[in-house]
Amino acid sequence: MKFLAQNWWYLLLVGGFAFMMFRGGGCCGGGDNHMGHNGGNEQHGSSQANNQIEMVVDPVCGMHVNPETAIKQNIDGTTYYFCSESCRSSFLRQH
Repeated sequence: MKFLAQNWWYLLLVGGFAFMMFRGGGCCGGGDNHMGHNGGNEQHGSSQANNQIEMVVDPVCGMHVNPETAIKQNIDGTTYYFCSESCRSSFLRQH
C-alpha cells in the first residue's frame, strides 16, 4: 500500500495512456466513424483534394510542375511546361 501511495501519479499516467490507446485515439476518437466533421459528409483530406492543382510533367526531366508557376514555351500551338530555364533551353536545342 505504501508503494501505491508514493507512486500514485505513475499509475495515473499509465492508466491515462491505456485509456487513450483502448478508446482508439486520433482526432475522432478512433474507428472509421467521421460523423463529427461537417455532419459526416467529409472524410479527412477531401477538402484538400478538391483544391489541388493538376500538375503537368516537364518533358525534359520528368518533374511534376504546377502549370500556373512553371516556365512555359509554346511551340506550334502546343504549350510545354518546364521546372527550370535549363530544362526549357535543353528542350529548345532538341526541337
